[in-house]
Amino acid sequence: MEWRKIKLTFGYQGTAYYGFQRQTNGPSIQQEIEKVLERVLQHETTIVASGRTDSGVHAREQVAHFRTTSRIPADRLIPAMNTFLPDDIVVLNAEDVPMDFHARYDVVEKTYRYRVLNQPIPDPFLREWSQHVKAQLDIEKMRAAAAYLVGTHDFTSFCSVRTKVEDKVRTVYEIRIDEYERDHALPNQGKDIWFTFRGSGFLYNMVRIMVGTLVEVGKGKWQVEDVKKMLDARNRDIAGITAPPHGLYLWKVEYGKR
Repeated sequence: MEWRKIKLTFGYQGTAYYGFQRQTNGPSIQQEIEKVLERVLQHETTIVASGRTDSGVHAREQVAHFRTTSRIPADRLIPAMNTFLPDDIVVLNAEDVPMDFHARYDVVEKTYRYRVLNQPIPDPFLREWSQHVKAQLDIEKMRAAAAYLVGTHDFTSFCSVRTKVEDKVRTVYEIRIDEYERDHALPNQGKDIWFTFRGSGFLYNMVRIMVGTLVEVGKGKWQVEDVKKMLDARNRDIAGITAPPHGLYLWKVEYGKR
């Protein structure tokens, strides 16, 4: 009986789930995928993902690996799994990889995106896909503040106090803030603002805290230079709020050799 390892790429809407990781108090992405894999492969298996996403967070491209003795060709797993998965989870790709591949430890870069709907009145069709901010945001001030967060820093001020990771140093390669006009033929239509974060890795709630802080700069609650003071202080209590989960998307995971 020969083992093989499969790399699985999949996307999901996180609204109905208690996060990616297996839970005892509600449904999770991991549980749904493992349940379907057992049905397709005819044996139990555990998937190991590139990282966890919280309750309500979405993924355009999440990656995981699993081991199997099944001889089913990897590309045949895609339609087979999508037949049984719920509609809010979709397998995008499956491929055989070397046995030493690791979906978490081989990651060299991750991209997250966060969507803010910036207009006076909420859009009921986007309530599970974006954070609504009614106050007009100053994009240029947010971009200037974001520049302080790019580079290699200790991000203690920008991660949850519940994190168990001791080393809070991470490298952020790029933060981009793009705005798109919405349909002004309709009343009270504003802008879609997308925050893009590329980095070597991110701490627990790090992206959401950075977004929450930058949005408060955009509102005028803080000055641009205050973000540098927060970063230098290494104190979670002085940084901004944690933005809600439903605006966050795990966008892309890239790999290299360990």
